[in-house]
Amino acid sequence: MALDLEEQDQEEHLKNLWSKYKNIVFIATGILLCIYIAVTFISNKNKVANELASQLYQEILIEKLDNLEQIKVKTETVKVDHMHTPYAGRASLHLGQLYAKTGDYDKSIPELSWAAENATELSIQSLAHYALAYIFIAKEDAQKAKLAAESIASPGYTGLKSDLLGDIALMNEDNEAARTFFNQALNFYKNKSELAQVIQTKLDAIGQ
Repeated sequence: MALDLEEQDQEEHLKNLWSKYKNIVFIATGILLCIYIAVTFISNKNKVANELASQLYQEILIEKLDNLEQIKVKTETVKVDHMHTPYAGRASLHLGQLYAKTGDYDKSIPELSWAAENATELSIQSLAHYALAYIFIAKEDAQKAKLAAESIASPGYTGLKSDLLGDIALMNEDNEAARTFFNQALNFYKNKSELAQVIQTKLDAIGQ
């Protein structure tokens, strides 16, 4: 009998708890459901955006150099509509390199600068800085070339960065600094790349 009364008390207690907190449970469940729906929606939206950006980027890559205007239009679309995808920085870098290839540095510099500042991938940022540095070398602007070269942050481009800084030091007729940078580049590429031979040639040209 005492056991039955205890069970009834427990049931009554549970009913009271449910009556007291059921609204909170319903609200919490509703919030969690809304969060799940929102996360799923955003995830699907981002997936679609990435797919569209990827498609546009592939179209950009297969366009011929003669169709620079079409490449520009598609690149702008990727940059504006899909700025936070990796393809925006890649497309801007590609267009900047194409402009540089035609010798149109006035159009190349803004594109490469955009990629350097806005690309989501560090490697793309570094490639943009690298390309900018060589454009400034071509324009005989050693100061801007050095700033661009020093902005290269990707570890994989350490050797290229040192080689580039060596070329810029030669522009400034600073053979000692050039030798230091070329030695750094040579140590990076030693037994790894044919670039080591090119760098060694630069060192030999400077002399002791």
